[in-house]
Amino acid sequence: MKPLFNFLNDPWLSFLAFLSIAPWAYALYHLHPPEKRKFLSALVGFAAGILSTYLILYFSEILFPQVNLSSPRRKVSILTQTLHIAFIQASMMEETVKSLFILSLSWLLAHDKRKRLWQKNVILIAGFVALGFSIRENFLYFSKTSSSDLFNLFIGRTIHSSNIHLLINLCFALFLLKSNQKFGRDFFLYLGFAFIVAVLQHGVVDFFLLPGVKFGSWLATSMFVGIWVWVVKDMRRYVYLQTS
Repeated sequence: MKPLFNFLNDPWLSFLAFLSIAPWAYALYHLHPPEKRKFLSALVGFAAGILSTYLILYFSEILFPQVNLSSPRRKVSILTQTLHIAFIQASMMEETVKSLFILSLSWLLAHDKRKRLWQKNVILIAGFVALGFSIRENFLYFSKTSSSDLFNLFIGRTIHSSNIHLLINLCFALFLLKSNQKFGRDFFLYLGFAFIVAVLQHGVVDFFLLPGVKFGSWLATSMFVGIWVWVVKDMRRYVYLQTS
């Protein structure tokens, strides 16, 4: 597998990739309450996010091998192809790997084993998994674009793409915190619902963005502005204002 993210190969693009997630990383970390293992949670989550891109690429090559589009075996509509890429090849693969990292790391670093409760650092872990994923994905996009389009792409990846990945994983982490109020079978159903929501969020935004038309971009942006309101409200309730 060819490495897609290497600081030594192209320091300038690596620096741009870092800048594309830096504002969100700074805000997420410094707004977070002074919990134990705060720095460790952010660092491990970030490393896991970068690692997740390698695993996603590896499994994608196995499950979705490249086909010869010039002579397809059967006709496939553009709508069907877009749905497959948005909800299966991208959303399902990426959110499965990231969710498994978030769950396992949160259980190790942000879970009270005695009380069986998720702790606030699940937010940091999930957020930095998203940002670790975004920095490598952004680097890949930067490396494939021309120098004349690089600035516009940088702005778009910083404001929209990094933001969207962060939002999806923050929603998932908030479901973990809210699952502290669930017990038995309801607890596991709630975690399953959290995963389904993450897949649907990712799939819907990719479905709108893949055709590359302005109307789809407006719909995707409008949807995520609304979800940001939901996330901010829940962050205030479960993270910033709630005492430990």
